Amino acid sequence: MATPVASEPASDNVTAFFYPWYGTPAQNGKWIHWNQLGHAPPQDIASSFYPARGPYSSRDPAVIAQQMQQLRQARVGVISVSWWGQGSIEDEILPTLFSFAAVAGIKIAFHMEPYQGQTAPSIVADIHYLLARYGSSPALYRVSMPTSGDASTAARPVFYLFGSSRLVPADLRTAISGLRGTPDDAIILVHSPKAISATRVGADGVYTYDAMASPDALAGLVGDCKTARLICSPSVAPGFDNREAVSTGIIVVDRQNGARYDSMWQAVLDAGAQWVSVTTFNEWHEGTQIEPGITYVSGSRTYEGYGGAYGTSGSSSADAYLDRTAYWVAKMESN
Repeated sequence: MATPVASEPASDNVTAFFYPWYGTPAQNGKWIHWNQLGHAPPQDIASSFYPARGPYSSRDPAVIAQQMQQLRQARVGVISVSWWGQGSIEDEILPTLFSFAAVAGIKIAFHMEPYQGQTAPSIVADIHYLLARYGSSPALYRVSMPTSGDASTAARPVFYLFGSSRLVPADLRTAISGLRGTPDDAIILVHSPKAISATRVGADGVYTYDAMASPDALAGLVGDCKTARLICSPSVAPGFDNREAVSTGIIVVDRQNGARYDSMWQAVLDAGAQWVSVTTFNEWHEGTQIEPGITYVSGSRTYEGYGGAYGTSGSSSADAYLDRTAYWVAKMESN
């Protein structure tokens, strides 16, 4: 495994949502995700942007090693790994991902996605499953932070629960309550722009994920969570563009050469947020990624790069959002 690049310390208070679901014929026997919506990789992919390394496999050791280095470059100390249930492709990659993360000094939390058949009890079963396998890993993200949902001062693993509003609140409260005081007690953050969403189910806090959120709305959420003694992880995103990945519900939020990302970071810092989540490291379908990207022309298609962001151009623009993230992490750590 590669040695991490030298950099300033990564922050455990900054988490990037991470997607380990990409596949190529060479590594996986077929294209996975890059061919969404009928696209034909490698020249034609389900994204308005093009990865600097080209469409890759998330199980390629060389790719994982480089991604860990890039996270360190961005000073992001934690990834919340998109996870779609036991036996999924995202589940199968975890042993390798934990191994590389441990070497790089990157911590791993879990982003519990709404797979088919998911229920409040199945979420608890999944937590038991994941902690039985990775609970002793040095790469597992644990933090000691008592909340109104759990007064425990023990270092607990962190689970982000996406789409929690689909579940019956009483069922989710019962499920979370059943974890309290057990060896698998965990910090549970629910996906919501309102603190009451966590209070209602006995969770430890909230995160927003939403790349379209108004920066002005984040300050109120952080304040409400502080009042309620909850963890708040407001999410910052450089933009949004799902035009090449969906046939309906198309939304575009322009990156404004980095101004959009800056406005969200400034808002969460002004609000005094203790945790920040980055939407995302590599969700290429929705154009929220900070992973290096390039301008790429293939036939009639021209993929957007990051040229112009923060005054960069040419090859230096590929890392524009990694480097800008490091800039904001430094400001956050100095507050």
